[in-house]
Formats: sequence, structure tokens, C-alpha cells
Amino acid sequence: MKNIRPEMSISDIFADFPETKELFMMNGLGVFASNGSFLKTLTLASFMKMRELNPEIFLPLLEKRIEACETPMLYTEDAPPVKPDFLGYMVCPVKHLFKESYEEAMLKHLEKTGEKFVSFVPMGCGGADPYEDIWQSHNIDELPDIVGSIGFGSFYRSQFTSRFLDSGYYESCQMKPMPEPFASAGIEDPLGVYTVYAVYTYVILVDYKKLKDLPVPRSWSDLLRPEYKNNIIVGGSDDYISEVLLVNIWKDYGQEGLDRLLPNIRDGWHASQMAKAAGSSMSNGAAIYVLPWFFAKSCPNTEHTEIIWPEDGAMASPMYMLVKKSEKERLKPVIDYMTGKELASIMSSSFFPSVHPEAENSLPEGAKIKWLGWDFIRERDMKAFSDDLNDRFMEKLRQRKKEQGKKLHVVIR
Repeated sequence: MKNIRPEMSISDIFADFPETKELFMMNGLGVFASNGSFLKTLTLASFMKMRELNPEIFLPLLEKRIEACETPMLYTEDAPPVKPDFLGYMVCPVKHLFKESYEEAMLKHLEKTGEKFVSFVPMGCGGADPYEDIWQSHNIDELPDIVGSIGFGSFYRSQFTSRFLDSGYYESCQMKPMPEPFASAGIEDPLGVYTVYAVYTYVILVDYKKLKDLPVPRSWSDLLRPEYKNNIIVGGSDDYISEVLLVNIWKDYGQEGLDRLLPNIRDGWHASQMAKAAGSSMSNGAAIYVLPWFFAKSCPNTEHTEIIWPEDGAMASPMYMLVKKSEKERLKPVIDYMTGKELASIMSSSFFPSVHPEAENSLPEGAKIKWLGWDFIRERDMKAFSDDLNDRFMEKLRQRKKEQGKKLHVVIR
């Protein structure tokens, strides 16, 4: 054994590993726990023989308890050596605020109760993820007891949802009542599985210097108008376009809507790049940007730009938790933090609207939330569906750019 030997006295074990005392008490130490003289002479081997405990079972239990107590509470780079109680993915702009706030809350709980939860909150943005394939697991016990995530990723795959969500392993901890405009949008999961604590909202940012005489888009359908040809930049890169935009356009307007949007897309940029370019003198920008509200609010060139909260609502992507029903009581401190006022304040002040009943989200007057709807979400494998939409859209976009490049080459020559 790594830490404990059978010939050690119970007194020495308690001195070196006080976290093991609870296990001894649960296994019959009882009134002898306060008899110091007796504990100095009682060896572990004698105790196990006296209580008829199987060493092959009891010794590993002791080691596991010691290792758990040696394990730090919060991991941010490498995965913990044990299964985490909480796996928390967070949007990049608030990762550090979230990490500090969450860690403080868990430390307070530890000081108050002596109870510790192991958490993994990855701090990198876009780096390697040791839990990237956890959704493929076939064993519920291999999964973290609480998962906090963003968007319609792998925890919306049909393989994961049919295996674990439809089987009743998870139960929502949704704060109630759901405030407006989230209630009207239908954000709360009617089947009581996903717990949505905030939404990642997408808005339109207009650059008036480049828009010139074109009309200001006021709804998402406006972005399909031919006068905006090659004048819209959206979240993305060389390989993908924002899944939220593509899926919402497809839901409302079908493939025809995506075909009408295609010629209007100039490029896919990171949202921070869009915020810097809008209203500036950069020649490679566009008149219209589609980006998260947080980044739109960070645009410094407010004199020449305007944030448009679409009349039909800002497109919303969920920030949510999956909580194992069997662990709800044990992990109540984690749940209380994730659904509580402190995190709600962090999210709302960073322009990621919180659904907490008391959150001050500073939404524009009359603002609506555009939500895909749970029926739509559950009718398909959201991850596979959005990936397929993206692949087909990007193939057409790359082909269009290639043709434009050929035409430009002919003109220059």
C-alpha cells in the first residue's frame, strides 16, 4: 500500500491521515475512538481482524480516501486524477471571473463543512480538451456528476441523449420563476433535464461608414436581402461559420434562406476582430457584423456604429448544466452557486443574459430572445446537424470565393 501499512497503530494513522477517521467510525471503531491509549496499541491489522473486515476491500478504501483528500479542489490545466464532481466549461470572456468566484465559494463551503468537491474548469480557449470524447462513454459512473457547458455541442448528440438523458439519469435544477423575456422564448426545458442558467446572445452590429445608403437591418430576415451582397461578416474562420446563425436561418427559412444568405457573407472572423474593425478605417471590414452581444458592447468606435437587437429577438445559445439526479443532494453547494445570484451577476454584467429571477440584464426595452425551441432541438442530433449545415455552407462559400478570386485575377491582369 502507498500510505498505510497493516502494522501501523490506529493512533499513528489518525495523526498522519485524519481524513480516514470517518471510515474507521463507520466500520465499528465506536467508543474506542476516544481511548488514546488503546488506539496506540491497536494496529490496523488487529482492527480489521476484530471487525472481520476484508483487507482487500478496506485497505483500498482507506487509500482512496487519502488520495481524494490529497487531490486539489480545482484543476484548470490538466484533468484531475479522479473523476471530477464538476466539469465546468465557460465562455472565454468570463473564465477568470468565474474561476475565482467559483473557487472562493467552494473554499467557503470547505471551511464551513470540511466537504470538498473536485472540479475541472478548463482555462484555455480552443486548446486540447481531455474530456472531448466523454460523451461517447457507455457508463454513467464514468461521467462527471455535474457538467456545465455551452452551445449545442456533444451533450446534444443523439448517442449521448438516448443513452443517458432519455434514461432519466439527469434532472434539472432550474431556478423559478423563469423571468421575461426568457419565459416567453421557451428557454426552460419542459422535460426537466437541462438546467439553463444563462444565454449567449447574438446581435447585429452596423458600421455606418460602410453601410452608407443601404437600409439598416432590423430583423434576421433582412440579412437575406440581395443589397447586402458581400457586406456581412459573421463569427467563424476558414473552416466554420457560427452554428447559431446557420441553424436559426435554416429553421426559419430552410435551405433557400441559407442560399440567399451565402452571397452576402464576406467572411468569418473572431468576434473580437469584428469589434475592433467596426466603425474603424480598416478596409477589409464590412457594413454588417453578426456577433455575440458581449463583443458588440466592447466595440470602441461607437460614434460610427450601432448595436441592433433584432425585432424578432437576439439568437440565443444555451449556457447550461447537466446534473445527475443521484448527486443533486450531495452537490447542492455547486448547484446553488451555478444557479445563484453571484454567478448571475457575473454573467449579466458581462452581457451574457442570466435567467436568474433577480438578474439585472440591462436588455434593451422590449428585447426578445430568439430560441430554437426544445421540440426542434430534440427532433435531431444537434451536433451532427449543425456540423452538416456548416460543411455544406462552407463548401459553397469557399467555391464562391474561389470564383471571385478568378474574376479579380482576370480584371487585374
